Amino acid sequence: MRLRTLGGVSIEGGKYGREKPLLVLAYLALEGPQPRRHLAELFWPSAEGPQQLNNLNQHLIRLRPLGHVVHEDGQLLRTDLTCDAREFQDHVCAGRQADALNAYSGAFLTGLKTELGEELEEWVLGVRETLARAARALHLTLAEDWQARGDVVQAAHGAEAAYRLPGAPPPEPEDLPRLFRLLSAGQHPLADTIRREARELGMTLTPQPVSSAPPLVGRTAELAQLQTLAAGQVGWLTGVPSIGKSALLSALAVRGGWRVLLGRAGLPFATLEPLASRPLTSTAEALALLGDPRLRVAIDGWEDADDATRAALSLAARQRPGAALLIAARSAPALPVDLHLTLGPLREADLSGHPGALAATGGNPALLRAFLRGASAHQSLEAHLAHLGPQARALLLALAAQDPPHLNATRAALDFSAADFAHTLDGLAREGLTTPEGHLRTPAPARELLAAQPIDTQLLHLRLARAHPHTSGWVHWQAAQHLWEDTDREAAAKAAHWHADQEMKRGYPARAAATLELAPQTDEVRLLRGWALIECGKALEALNLLASLPHTANVLAALGTATYKLGHFSEALAWAAALPTDGSLSSAHGSMIRGNVALKEHEFLCAQKHYRLAAQVYRLNNDVPSALIAENLLATLAVQLGAEARQIFPALVQASSAYARQKALVLCNFAYSLTSTPDTTDKSYLEAENLYREAMRLQEILGDRHGIAQTLNSLAVNKHLQGKIGDAKRLYYQALECLKGSGDVRSMGLILSNIGEIEEDFTGFSENIEFLNGTGHGKLAEIIHKNLIADSFVGLEQSYVSSA
Repeated sequence: MRLRTLGGVSIEGGKYGREKPLLVLAYLALEGPQPRRHLAELFWPSAEGPQQLNNLNQHLIRLRPLGHVVHEDGQLLRTDLTCDAREFQDHVCAGRQADALNAYSGAFLTGLKTELGEELEEWVLGVRETLARAARALHLTLAEDWQARGDVVQAAHGAEAAYRLPGAPPPEPEDLPRLFRLLSAGQHPLADTIRREARELGMTLTPQPVSSAPPLVGRTAELAQLQTLAAGQVGWLTGVPSIGKSALLSALAVRGGWRVLLGRAGLPFATLEPLASRPLTSTAEALALLGDPRLRVAIDGWEDADDATRAALSLAARQRPGAALLIAARSAPALPVDLHLTLGPLREADLSGHPGALAATGGNPALLRAFLRGASAHQSLEAHLAHLGPQARALLLALAAQDPPHLNATRAALDFSAADFAHTLDGLAREGLTTPEGHLRTPAPARELLAAQPIDTQLLHLRLARAHPHTSGWVHWQAAQHLWEDTDREAAAKAAHWHADQEMKRGYPARAAATLELAPQTDEVRLLRGWALIECGKALEALNLLASLPHTANVLAALGTATYKLGHFSEALAWAAALPTDGSLSSAHGSMIRGNVALKEHEFLCAQKHYRLAAQVYRLNNDVPSALIAENLLATLAVQLGAEARQIFPALVQASSAYARQKALVLCNFAYSLTSTPDTTDKSYLEAENLYREAMRLQEILGDRHGIAQTLNSLAVNKHLQGKIGDAKRLYYQALECLKGSGDVRSMGLILSNIGEIEEDFTGFSENIEFLNGTGHGKLAEIIHKNLIADSFVGLEQSYVSSA
């Protein structure tokens, strides 16, 4: 139930005709709780004291058919009934301009038949004037917004609405220049009235130059269809505000002889008035006017037209008196039509002559007008969103902050009801700013708006992060990192862990490590971060990170893998021995550690057994990427034991096609296997080089600089073995450049040792070995020293490939 006070007084949703009890309700709704004595004296000033209270009680009794609408708090009376005037005031205070004007349906308490005392009458008139002034200010603000965006006709229409506002006093002197500027720019006849009123006050108003309407862009097909409307036919043009209906009608007026009339509320036939030489007084006169077959009339704004005009047009559409009629509306046809067109955003073909227009505007005509004038796209969007209202603005920016949008999370983040969310999203889609699924049609200016308000955007990301599931929330947690509260840390860590795990599975361990470094450091985050660092070649850093974690099976597996990477084989085997053998992923990691150590010690059959077991367990646990690495090493061992590389590796290359990082490793080991025998031919070296370069192409796509460094090292060894010393040296230094900032001391030691061998720099060898010893890579230093003594260069390359 709702109390209506604008345009009269009544109960919406019920039948009740007693005015004075409803006046009491209106007073309580707007003024808040009131003492009984005050109400009695205000509404019955001429009655005696006891009679005043008796009258009040009688009127309260008369309200009982409406239910319990008045409550007593001691001597205070109050009502919780919703009131349209109060809603209007709330909208004004909150800056909801469009909602406020929709709520203002007429002058406050107009048409009262009840006699009012002097004080009560002053209250009614005062509220009426206050509400009307606020509505007039809103009309003027919106009209000036229309004019700023180039729509002078709509701006003039808004100025007229401000001037003729029901219940409003005459405009203030300071409003007259604003009204005149808006009306004269739109060539509205009311401009002359405003100029006369200003002259009577001693003010001189100068006409403003008329803004030329922007050229019609696109709409060629629609314009051609509308021009086919013949005498007696009716067309209907549907579209949301600002979608280009008025521009299309203006083009018809210029090119096709159409008379365009703005829909105008007020007196009967106010919309059709410009067609007649004298005021229309009946529907018959209006139909006679529309009977001229030479007349082509377009009504711009069916919903804004007066009731009498709409009734006459409905009859004309059925009787077909002669004139061609075209009606532009926000809704579907309300009468029989011969042609119905619905306007949507402009398409790419419509904007082909304006490069960049579609990306900047999404085909929205309101934004396009600003774009063609050279105005900033995001400022034009901001102005348009201000017109659409705060809910539309909030939703568009929330969608702009997501890629792709998550509608349930967006609604929760904005705290919209389901109805408000659906209505607002539908409005943005009909405006051409989004798709119905919430994808932006104007992403560039929308994201510029986000960038222009960094603090508000961070708060928006925080609300989105709290509403998103952990599978999509990390990007928002990251954007709002400086605003986390203690209660956010668990959810942020969970989202970061999931996001980093996906990065690991796609072959981006460096990205995963960077993600997890920003996350709250829970045990789960630190463990996954340790694995990411291991895959990046930062085993020593991973070991330090993992050292303080509880020794779960997963932690033991990571510790064993990191220890092996550092060359501490006995310690790695000890960690592996502590792992379960139950078919879990941890047991597969243990088998990998044992296989790697066996391979280093040239126990090929033992290594083969462990790798085979690891591959089977990885497959059982659906860890395909890890299984491919084990199978890659099995293939390399098979070649070492006498198999032909060209028979084994092609199937493995095919199997790893969906996993770029694993495929790169397979290609590297394939290349190594082709050149690992003493009788390698030039053809094999060339084939291996092509495989290395294909691996690097994949690693470049992944951004895997650590992998690129290792592949460059392998390719350099390939050149070195062929005696192409200059090429080898250049590739070694490129590999070193790729390792900058990686912290991978082990790979750097390998490459520096290879460079030292080329340059025969034994001093550099000694310094390198000392450096590796000092950074925890003593086992690698020992291997390098042994190879130097034995002059065994190939052994270093085998060491790298097998541990990939």
